Amino acid sequence: MPDRRYRVLLVSSSGGVLLDLLALKPWWSRHEVTWVCVPAPDTTPLPCGQRVHWEPEQSVRRPLGVVAASLRALAILRAERPQLIISAGTGVAVGVFLAGRLLRIPAVWLETLNIVTKPGIASRICGQLAAAVLLQRPELMQHRRRAVYIGELY
Repeated sequence: MPDRRYRVLLVSSSGGVLLDLLALKPWWSRHEVTWVCVPAPDTTPLPCGQRVHWEPEQSVRRPLGVVAASLRALAILRAERPQLIISAGTGVAVGVFLAGRLLRIPAVWLETLNIVTKPGIASRICGQLAAAVLLQRPELMQHRRRAVYIGELY
């Protein structure tokens, strides 16, 4: 029996967040993938052959901006109909995770490797909204009740 294919939405900004999601490529490459990306020199060339929705980076400290981002994310989620949302970070994920929660789409938060001590605001919000939180550093277990330690991805 062949493996089941899922519709997966990957949410990324540049840098370490993108590297973390790319480290999961052996898994997500077997599925139907759509991206929500912040335009940056390292994000624009990567999702070749896949659908991409470009979104500006969002500061969680601007509540009205989060509301607007959530409304845009609702439209994306309704159009793409993902079965799972995965992100490793930054403010752009907050609107997508909020919209995903409203539509009852499960989300997975992957704590990026560059978080060494304490998760930031976007990470704490998305971690609360996520069905699962995956950690790359064991010392972060004290900050996450429902987390699973998976080790470093790269």
